Amino acid sequence: MCIARVLRIAAAACALAAASACTPAIPRACAGPAAGAPEVELDAGPWLRVHPGATLELCLAANCELLSPSRELTTVQAPPQDLEGAYSLTLKSAGALVIQERVNLADQTVIGPCGTSQAMTIRRLTLGPDGRLVDTPQRQGPHATASNSPSQ
Repeated sequence: MCIARVLRIAAAACALAAASACTPAIPRACAGPAAGAPEVELDAGPWLRVHPGATLELCLAANCELLSPSRELTTVQAPPQDLEGAYSLTLKSAGALVIQERVNLADQTVIGPCGTSQAMTIRRLTLGPDGRLVDTPQRQGPHATASNSPSQ
């Protein structure tokens, strides 16, 4: 997942460099798109905490992962051969259906110094205590600032 994040940041930096006519901040490597199949990252913690001892099976199309109280967060990749961008997402607990819905994971096109490429789509979802899927809010990372001004 760290590699995917670095690649997304690199693609954004390439696009910014091309748009601003400045020298790219990263080496220009045009070996082709650095995109993989779309992914869903699921945080099932809220649901698992109100269902002690339960486990979940998350399936995105035919690719499945297991979640449990000791593994509340997982990522599952969509089959690369599916080009429609909408995938069936199913969650089951002890064989019983918790939720089933279609999720849209359309590829994003990025224009950079090497031309147009596809960027990996990662959809972050949370399974609420009530069994509904919601988009996970953006996580705020630590921020650092630099200044040339003397401290006051």
